[in-house]
Amino acid sequence: MQLIYNLKLLFVILWAHLIQNALTAITSTSPAISGITKDIVANIGEDIEFNCTVQNVGRLSVSWAKRTPKSGSGSVVLSMRSILSLSDPRYTIVETKDNKTDSAVYTFKITKIETSDTGSYECQVIVAATEKITKTLNLAVKHPAIISQERTPKSMVVTEGESLEITCYADGFPQPTLSWERAHNAIMPAGGQMHLGATLRIKEVHRLDRGAYYCIATNGVGQPDRRLVRVEVEFRPQIAIQRPKIAQMLSHAAELECTVQAYPAPAVFWYRNGAKLQTDSQRQISNTASSHETTTSVLRIASISESDFGDYYCNATNKLGHADARLHLFQPVIPVPSIF
Repeated sequence: MQLIYNLKLLFVILWAHLIQNALTAITSTSPAISGITKDIVANIGEDIEFNCTVQNVGRLSVSWAKRTPKSGSGSVVLSMRSILSLSDPRYTIVETKDNKTDSAVYTFKITKIETSDTGSYECQVIVAATEKITKTLNLAVKHPAIISQERTPKSMVVTEGESLEITCYADGFPQPTLSWERAHNAIMPAGGQMHLGATLRIKEVHRLDRGAYYCIATNGVGQPDRRLVRVEVEFRPQIAIQRPKIAQMLSHAAELECTVQAYPAPAVFWYRNGAKLQTDSQRQISNTASSHETTTSVLRIASISESDFGDYYCNATNKLGHADARLHLFQPVIPVPSIF
C-alpha cells in the first residue's frame, strides 16, 4: 500500500512540474511591453519622441494612439508598425527590430509640438480582435496663461452698498496664478495695490470703487495676460450748493447753480413755488456733464424783477431716487447813513 501511495504522490508532483513548465513556456513567449517613455513636459516648438519596447513581438501589430477624452475610452490611431495612420508632416514612426531577442522598439516622433498635442499617448500591442496590451504616457505642453474672454466679464454694474464679486478665468500650463490690480496703481477697496486670487470681492461697494480693474494671469511662460473689467457703481443723486444764498440788485442778471453727483446720469429740473421752470426769454437753464457722474445745472435770470426774489429748488432724479436743494435769491439791503 505504501508503494502505491508513493507512486501516486510522485505522479502528482511530476504533473505539477509539467504544468508549471508549460505555463512558463507560454509566459516566456507571450508579448509584453517591457518599457515606455516616462511622462514628458515640453515647450511649444520643441521636438519630442516616445519609445515603446515590446518583447516577443513576432508578427503582431504594434501601434501608437492618442486617447480622446471627449469620446470616452476611445483613441485615434497614429501609427501601425512602421506606417503612419495620419498624414501630419510633424509625425514620424520608426520601427527598430531585434530578431535575436524577438523584440522591437517603436519610436514615435513629433516635431514642433503645439498646445493641441497635449494628452495621453498609448502604446498598443494587438493580440487579438478584442484583446490588446497597452501602456500609456502623458505629454504636457507648456503654454502661456490666457484669460478666458467668454467667462471673464468685461464690465460689472452694482448698486452702492451692495456686495460685488468678479471671477477671472484663465487657462495655461503650468496652472496660472491670478491677481487683481486697479488702473494707474490706485488703491484697492480692501487696501494695498494688489489682490491675489481669481475672485475679487468687495463687501459694501462705494462709489469711489468704480473704475477700471485688471485681472492678471501669469505662469512663467511668455508674457502675463491682462483683462480689463470696468466696474460701474450706481447711486442716488446728491446735490452740492456752493452759494445757497444769492444777493442781486433789481434789473441785474443772476445765476443759481447746483452740482449733482449721480449714476446713472440724473434728470435735473428747477422749481419755483411748486412749478417747474422752463427756458424762456427771461430764464435760461443749462445742464452740463462735467465728468462721468457729475452734472452742473445753472439757472440764469437775465434781468431780475421784484417777483423773482424768493426760493428756488434744484431737483435731481434717477432710477435710484431723487434729491432737492433750496437756493434763495434776495435783494441786498444798502444801508443809508444817519443824519444828525
